[in-house]
Amino acid sequence: MSAPPVDEGREKRKRPADASEPRKKPAGPPRAQRAPSLIGPHEAIVGTLQAKHNVLVASVISSTQIRKRVELAVAHLVVAADGPTEKSRLVLLHARTAQVCKMITVVEQCKRILSAKGKAWCQYNQLFDLPVEPRRPDVVEETVLDKNGGDSDHDDFEVMSSRFEKAVLPAPPTRTVKSMRVFLSRQPISELDNEGAVTIQTSEGPKS
Repeated sequence: MSAPPVDEGREKRKRPADASEPRKKPAGPPRAQRAPSLIGPHEAIVGTLQAKHNVLVASVISSTQIRKRVELAVAHLVVAADGPTEKSRLVLLHARTAQVCKMITVVEQCKRILSAKGKAWCQYNQLFDLPVEPRRPDVVEETVLDKNGGDSDHDDFEVMSSRFEKAVLPAPPTRTVKSMRVFLSRQPISELDNEGAVTIQTSEGPKS
């Protein structure tokens, strides 16, 4: 006796009508914006000084080795001039706020070495505005359906309320962050004497 025919419709699984869509993964974080250049705030003054001076620009960051920075700066300053037409030499050291103390250590060691070699030195200290860090955009998650397929009116209200506040309320004021840069040379720099908010120290004593 032959077997009864198989009902193909019964063999296929039917998807429940009320089954929710699979949960979607949140969108990944946006691509990081390029951080502002460390040399940016100093380009204008360096451009002015380079007309008459041989300027070495060196940053001091968390990974900077103090000894190497000191050796680099001193080597640049003690080179003997080949002739009266050669540009005078100076070093510009700059750092972010968290590394200012480290930069000052570099400067003090440079001055100590120059004094031991019988070389005069001039130090110009000046505050400058750090570039504003780019604000990271908010991470936006894709829509995720509730397990029961219900609508979340409360969540939608909070999202719309937040968007409305951002559109209506004024943006928070941008806070300017200052840091310090130091110019170190073996002779007075007239261009820096005319700069605002500059304090001067020399091997002969501080100047007003």
